[in-house]
Amino acid sequence: MKRWLWTLSLGALAIAACSPSLDRMAPPVTPAMAASSKATEGNLQLGRAAYIAHCGRCHEYQLPDTVSDEDWHVVVPGMAWNAGLSKKDEVAIRQYLIAAKTKQ
Repeated sequence: MKRWLWTLSLGALAIAACSPSLDRMAPPVTPAMAASSKATEGNLQLGRAAYIAHCGRCHEYQLPDTVSDEDWHVVVPGMAWNAGLSKKDEVAIRQYLIAAKTKQ
């Protein structure tokens, strides 16, 4: 039993080491992000948390800079509706994704 658990743990670590880091897929919120986006840090934190919790359930996370601001305005409402998210979470995710682009 212990050998099986050990093997499973090593496999999980190997997969995690090969996957993109969460900070790359969902950059942490900074004061500069809030200032440039005109959103509060709290709302951006909410958006990041909701993005991490929900967006990877159905598909791979998208790097914020791989989608234009205009497209995020179209994509996020549809995905939020599919996921059954609140309007507050939808707005926060969209604000976060657009702010994360300006961070880089």
